[in-house]
Amino acid sequence: MQASRSLSLVSVRRGAATLALAGVVGAALFWVSQAHATQFAAPDEPRIPAGATIRSWADNGQGGWSLLQIIGGIQLPRGATLRGTVTSDTNCAPDARGLSHCHNGIDLDNGARILVLHTHAMMQHPCLEPGQRVTVTGLSGNWIMARAAAA
Repeated sequence: MQASRSLSLVSVRRGAATLALAGVVGAALFWVSQAHATQFAAPDEPRIPAGATIRSWADNGQGGWSLLQIIGGIQLPRGATLRGTVTSDTNCAPDARGLSHCHNGIDLDNGARILVLHTHAMMQHPCLEPGQRVTVTGLSGNWIMARAAAA
């Protein structure tokens, strides 16, 4: 009876230790995935560049600020700021994760035109609209931040 009770106690302790270890490993994996979720995009989404004010594409557009990737036209040097008018908004169907990858044309006040990719969760933050005035600021390479003018 004593041997079976001791064996049972040992089994319970091993089981508890295994569950505790599994909990610690699970928590660590969750923390790592959350800590890095803001730095890595899904394979078919552009990577959020260093220095951007958003942590995820779902946040893009919050407070009227949008991170945009220039896919046509001139690039803006870091810190260069120009005003412009949005001229088009196409390709806005959301993907499987609910993110839209809109294409917007923006006519800048200096006479240049840029085409941008606006990745955002359209149900949370609206698209840039034709006729809307924006201020764009060069961030790095082909990335800019756009601030929608107050209506």
